[in-house]
Amino acid sequence: MTSKLVLKREKPYPLGCYIDYDRTLVVRAVFGKNGSCGITLYPRDGSDKPLKIEIPSSFKRGDIYSVRVTGINDIASYESYNYFADEDVFCDPYAKQFFGLEKFGKDVPDDQIRAKLDNKADYKTSRDRFDWKGDNNLFTPYEDSLIYLLHVRGFTKSPSSGVTPSKRGTFKGILEKIPYLKSLGVTAVELMPAYEMNEIENPYKNSDKRSLGTNRQKSELLYSKDGSISNKNSVKLNLNFWGYKKGFYFAPRTAYCENPDDAENEFKEFVKTMHKNGLEVIMQFYFDEHENGTLIMDALRFWRCTYHVDGFHLKGKVIPIRLITNEPLFTDIKIWNEWFNYADIYEGKEPPVRLLADYNNAFLYNSRRFLKSDDNSASDFLKSMIAQGTDHGIINYICDYEGFRLFDLVSYEHKHNEENGENNKDGTDYNLSWNCGIEGRTRKHEILDLRKKQIKNILTMLFLSQGTPMIFSGDEFGNSQGGNNNPYCQDNETGWVDWKSMDKNPDILEYVKFLIDLRFKYRILHENKPFRLMDHLSCGYPDLSCHGREAYRPDLSGYSHLLGILFCGLYEKDEPFIYVCFNMNWTNQEIALPKLPEGLKWEILADTDNRCLKLEKPKTKGKASDSLFTSENQMFTELMADRSVRIYISEKDPSFSKKNKAKRKTK
Repeated sequence: MTSKLVLKREKPYPLGCYIDYDRTLVVRAVFGKNGSCGITLYPRDGSDKPLKIEIPSSFKRGDIYSVRVTGINDIASYESYNYFADEDVFCDPYAKQFFGLEKFGKDVPDDQIRAKLDNKADYKTSRDRFDWKGDNNLFTPYEDSLIYLLHVRGFTKSPSSGVTPSKRGTFKGILEKIPYLKSLGVTAVELMPAYEMNEIENPYKNSDKRSLGTNRQKSELLYSKDGSISNKNSVKLNLNFWGYKKGFYFAPRTAYCENPDDAENEFKEFVKTMHKNGLEVIMQFYFDEHENGTLIMDALRFWRCTYHVDGFHLKGKVIPIRLITNEPLFTDIKIWNEWFNYADIYEGKEPPVRLLADYNNAFLYNSRRFLKSDDNSASDFLKSMIAQGTDHGIINYICDYEGFRLFDLVSYEHKHNEENGENNKDGTDYNLSWNCGIEGRTRKHEILDLRKKQIKNILTMLFLSQGTPMIFSGDEFGNSQGGNNNPYCQDNETGWVDWKSMDKNPDILEYVKFLIDLRFKYRILHENKPFRLMDHLSCGYPDLSCHGREAYRPDLSGYSHLLGILFCGLYEKDEPFIYVCFNMNWTNQEIALPKLPEGLKWEILADTDNRCLKLEKPKTKGKASDSLFTSENQMFTELMADRSVRIYISEKDPSFSKKNKAKRKTK
């Protein structure tokens, strides 16, 4: 197959392996301490023996071996490759596509996972074939954004999704749901890890002893959790359905493609189509604490340039935040993390555009506590409702992939993770959930009605908060996981979105759409700056004010479960006043509405309690007194049902001019 091979020194960067334009093989790889190392090339048809090329240590600089190899006959016949270090075989972490992982959930030996060998000489790389047709990155400001988090496979894998069978659980399956996403008002789709990986957790797999620090002989036995010793053949392999694990960070997931052989182009077509429909694509990346910072930076740059993604949600304990935020390539995309040190990053200077965003769970905890009527929750809830950054965004959510789904949040007080095979010990015990009186499924209408009301209550909190709302796929129509709050290994009906829930809970979906339309109809409900909480226009009203049973007298004490928030539309070109009242008490409560400017009156826009209670007007001898209810003083008391949210909006009072005329005649 080969004549005499000639190895020449090559520059060490960028890392990776490919056939160059002159039909030479370029290898740049990191190897640790080993006796011998090199590359094995595999022919396309599999009929001939693989070609094994050892790279001498004379081509080593630091831990990088870099070499250009000439003299390989029929080099175009080789389709894939792997690296070897002594007896270990491992994949190139910089490879752009892999063979062997096309079937989801299949345990594949390391030596059967092979990296695709790009051939620049024959123009067979995706970069040469794909036409972006002028595609460019989108950037929807945080105040105008609605984020939809989904698992690529779980989103459309269920037959109930209605997606073409061959496209279920793939990127193309998401494309078939674009009309639905747009009907919701979604602006950004966030993908749980969609880079290549072997999702099977095999404790005996020894992919690279350089990082594991072990050898094969030591790994023949496994000490189980109860201290007993088990043979490896008796170990049950776990499926990491979510994908939060080390993977191949430069390659899209082939198992998420309808045509795995063309994964690069398929993912590019996915991004291009999403952009064409005004939808941003945000990629989640999980990096473990041992990952190299250079690889992290190279991977993010690659996805930004090669796949036109609009941002990254970074997850992991050790992430080079300062390098990422200082990267010139990332000055027009979104970067999300649990927390950033903005004072250190911006050094006191406000950036021209808000690129970074906190993706923390403060809103989740505070809204859940207030929803279930916990004491000492009103003050924290108010802070989360109005939280907004001047130099960064804040992403609010009530459910994430971890913890209960929204429907389960009001149906279960305890997790039910038995199917995960860990004796219900996995998953968080701190759910801040309430089952509304009965654990799990029930046919009692009063319980079901209360659950629906609680769902609408917390959805109102989410979409009328000032931060950017994020909703997890299926929560908008009551998808349930049966009380499993940690379905990381459930590639089945538990982990998949059940689209039949849309038919079961049409009122929830309708209410979600109402809230989204309301939020984006009025700028006062989605500002790009924090409220000053003062009358800085001298119009007689603060931009935002807080209220209790009495107007302008909020009760934020430990026992308070009642809160009103007034958004003053005068601060946004004569938009209406909007008043949202939260009664999380377990009894009906009276609440006074703030007085409006002359000529306006309050109208109920929405009430999560379908009874729409009214306060009876006090009566005098033969005549009802409406002194508290006249539109003249416009400061009257309303009766709110227990555990309900009501939204008021100001409207012109048609009787105002008549009353003025009547007053003038009496003078």
